[in-house]
Amino acid sequence: MDGERRETERLETSRLVLVPISLVHSSGMFALWSNAEVCRYSGPIRDYDGLPIASPVRDAAQSDRIIDFWMRARLDGWGVRWAMCDRESGAFVGATGFNSLGPLAEYAYHLLPEHWHKGLMSEATEAVFEWARNAGCTEVEAFIDPGNINSIAFAERNGFKLTGEITDQAERFVRSLVDRG
Repeated sequence: MDGERRETERLETSRLVLVPISLVHSSGMFALWSNAEVCRYSGPIRDYDGLPIASPVRDAAQSDRIIDFWMRARLDGWGVRWAMCDRESGAFVGATGFNSLGPLAEYAYHLLPEHWHKGLMSEATEAVFEWARNAGCTEVEAFIDPGNINSIAFAERNGFKLTGEITDQAERFVRSLVDRG
């Protein structure tokens, strides 16, 4: 899976449609990445060429550089982001995906605050984990700032276990995608 060019599928849940992120999602990504609460615990942001992007972003051109990053990562086969859209209205609610792909994949997720605590990210997580499992991923990791208690609670509710390892001041959580039954 690492470095292979793969077709990223449209995924659906009972309340969401997940589609590979593109410039069609520019206004939604700007709303997401210009929100200080969304960015509060996110690490530094860089574009595909390694140039820093302010966080929170100040204009749509900056968040479009984030979209470009994920479009290029998907084409290169090492990362992917899906836009999470409300199934009924089509409204952008967040983004989720993998910072790296392979037998071990790094998971990341961001949701607009007005959609927090509704179970949407858990729905999206199961859909993208099924996609990853089918692509050969056996374990997923997430790096979470210790102060981000909502994200830690989300990870634990969704089967992640704290490893005790710290990377760049973030705690490492892992979840197996292999059925143990």
